[in-house]
Amino acid sequence: MKYFLIFLSCLAALQCNSQKNEDPRLWGQWEGTLKDAQTEKPIGKIVLEFTKDGKFVQYVGQGNSQNIIPSTYTAQNNTIISTDKASEKDESHYTIKNDTLIITYEGIENKYVKRK
Repeated sequence: MKYFLIFLSCLAALQCNSQKNEDPRLWGQWEGTLKDAQTEKPIGKIVLEFTKDGKFVQYVGQGNSQNIIPSTYTAQNNTIISTDKASEKDESHYTIKNDTLIITYEGIENKYVKRK
């Protein structure tokens, strides 16, 4: 029984560790321009917020027409996997250079500047 409990403790620790977000450079808010998927022309403002505990919020638009999209994320090996409330997952590649976050999603590259 004692060995079984030790095994369960180790398994739980491994599961928690695999879910942690391993790139603290992402944490904070990033501001950018939302692009149309067809034309890649700018269509509005977007702010992305990544937290240490795995929350990911997208603030799309401004003022009364702003949409807030909450979700969760994990980040490993320059890949962000976000999961929305319907448990749908999206995967995107990212790089960070100085204060600029570059995300490539469905072939479209978007740049975001870190908010101070």
